[in-house]
This record gives sequence, structure tokens and C-alpha cells, in this order.
Amino acid sequence: MDFALSQEQQMMQRLVEDICSDYDLEYWREKDDAGEFPHEIWDDLTEAGFAGLTVSEEYGGEGLGMEEVVAVALALGRNGGGVSGPNMLTLGPVFGGISITEHGTEDQKERWLPAIADGAIASLGLTEPDAGLDTAGIKTTAQRDGDGYSIDGTKIWTTGAHVSDYIITLARTSPIDEGSRHDGISLFVVPADADGITTNKIDKLSMRSLGSCEVVFDDVHVPDENLLGTEDDGFYHVLGTLNTERIIWAAIPLAAGELALDLAVDYANEREAFERPIGENQGVQFPLAESKMELETAKLMIYKAASLYDEGADCSMEANAAKFMAARAGFKACDRAIQTHGGMGFADEYHVERLYRDVRLARVAPVSDELVKSFVSTNVLDLPRSY
Repeated sequence: MDFALSQEQQMMQRLVEDICSDYDLEYWREKDDAGEFPHEIWDDLTEAGFAGLTVSEEYGGEGLGMEEVVAVALALGRNGGGVSGPNMLTLGPVFGGISITEHGTEDQKERWLPAIADGAIASLGLTEPDAGLDTAGIKTTAQRDGDGYSIDGTKIWTTGAHVSDYIITLARTSPIDEGSRHDGISLFVVPADADGITTNKIDKLSMRSLGSCEVVFDDVHVPDENLLGTEDDGFYHVLGTLNTERIIWAAIPLAAGELALDLAVDYANEREAFERPIGENQGVQFPLAESKMELETAKLMIYKAASLYDEGADCSMEANAAKFMAARAGFKACDRAIQTHGGMGFADEYHVERLYRDVRLARVAPVSDELVKSFVSTNVLDLPRSY
């Protein structure tokens, strides 16, 4: 086994570091305070080719895989972006690039992938107020309407919808029958500015620079050519995208944890109490050392999941396990960074409070700790289904 990054991956991380040098922690704090999308760094990342990471070269992209997405996400998060920075990659390479590449027709790829590679933002309209993580329980419908479909319903926690060009949307096209609840759902590419769409930002605890939204669809017409994949098979189509979402949402809290750890180590070396640096105390050292080991261990599972995905192998268990372990490791690292800073950890100027707020999300979304454990129990250990 080769655990080293390739020369290309290392070069990509260095390029990300160079871009991030123009966007320091103060930039991210200001974006968080204002609730503003970080368009400036997104434009620079797009110019460098990162918006098209997963888009094949024939459509203007880089033609790379999830290993490269992870490498870029980790560099983007650790070099100031925390949680919000790397999460921008879901709004292009993952939701847009992967969904359309895997399930789009040749015409659809030619229509949308060059735009994705050129920085178009694609959000995922999946979660609903009543369904939550029960995707088969969605109530949004897409009914046949002339040469297309009419979509009605409400999505919630749709990250980036207010700045999106497209919303990759799941809607029920056939009623639930006696077979599977997962049948009868279809996947659509919906222009975010389509008539009948209303988008409302949600006031929230974390990740404020990447707004999360309620999106209301009121008789939104989309033509037949906007159906992605096969009608009624959308739930199964989106599973591959969800695995890649879990992989990047493992990299996101891990990167934030690494950034928090860096800040804690710097503070421990600089802050003096009782006439010596607090970093000389094992009570400060040991928790930070534990976080370093936990983060590195979780990183191995992230790259394993990404490698399996890139090979075309089933990575469901590894993707879920990576997300679970990295979310916990990242949260503990941010919590320990707060503890290391003491009272100053609660001050905006030291940034760890923002990382702490943001990284907590990873234990709830895009899949909760509890549902990951249920998935592994049922699908890996063959225990009775509990949900």
C-alpha cells in the first residue's frame, strides 16, 4: 500500500495554499458575520480549475476523482477555510459534476458540465421538513405536464440554494405502491431561477457564509430533458452522489479539526501562565496529542473510501465510517482547541469558536451519527433493521 499523495495531488494542495494565502481567517470571520457567500475565493478556485475537478476533460474539467477532491478539501479547510471553505466543493464537483456525469445523457453532459467546470453552482434539493433523513418519505411531487413535469413541494436545509445556478432535485413521480418506498422517485436538474421557486435563507448556528435555505416549488415546470437518469429510479441514482457527499463531509470536519489543532498549538506555545508557556503542561499537551492521532486515523479511512469510489468499488461502509470518525475527531479537536484557549476561546478574534460552531454540524448532517451506526449495524453486521 502507498499512503503518500501523488505528485499531482501534492501540487494541487500547494496551489490551494497559494490561493488561501489571500483569504486569511479574518476573511472567513467577516463572511461568517455578514452571512455572505465567499464568491471571491470561489472565483479564484474556479479559475485554477477546482470547480471542474470531477468533470471530464472533454467538457472542460480536470477529469479527476474523489481522492483529489479530498486532497483539495483538506488543504482548503486547514488553510483558513475551516468548514465553509471545503464545503464549497459540494456545490460543483460533487452535486453537479458527479450527479450529471454518472446519470446524464450525452446531451445533458454537453449542456451542463462545461458550466459546472466554469464555476456554476449546483445545490442538492433533498431534505424536506417532514422527511428529514428519510429520503423515501419525501412529499415533493413532479407530475406529468405536457412536454415535461410540474414540481410542487418544499425542500429545507438546501445549502447554497440562494446563490445556485441549478438545484439537483428529488421529487416523487409515482405514488408509493406495495413494493418499495424507494421506487417512484426521480431526479431533476432545475434551474434555480425557474418561475415558481422561492428561496428563503435560514438563520442558523453554523456555516453562516454558506447559507442554507428553504426552497419552495410552486408549479415549477421543467422539460423532459431535465430528467436526470431514469424516471422513478432517482433514489437509486442519488445513492452514488450521497456516498461522495459523505466522503467530502468526512474531509470537511477533519480539515476544520486540523486548523483548530494548529491554532491551539500556536496558542499553547505563546500563552504564558505561571511564568511559562501553557504548552509545557501535559494537561494541555495530551488532549492535543490525542486529537492529532485521531485526525490522522480518520484521514486513512477517508482516503480508503475515496480510493474505493474512484476504482468503481462499493464504498458505502467506508464512506459512512469515514464521515462518522472524522466528524467525531474534528469536533473533539475543536472542543480541545477551545479548552486550550480557555476564556479566549470564546472570543471571535481567536476563530476557534467559529470552528467549534461549524464543525458540530458534521455530527448531524448530511447524515447523523445515529443513522450511520444503524446503517453499519444492518448492512454490514447483518443485524435486524431498526429504522
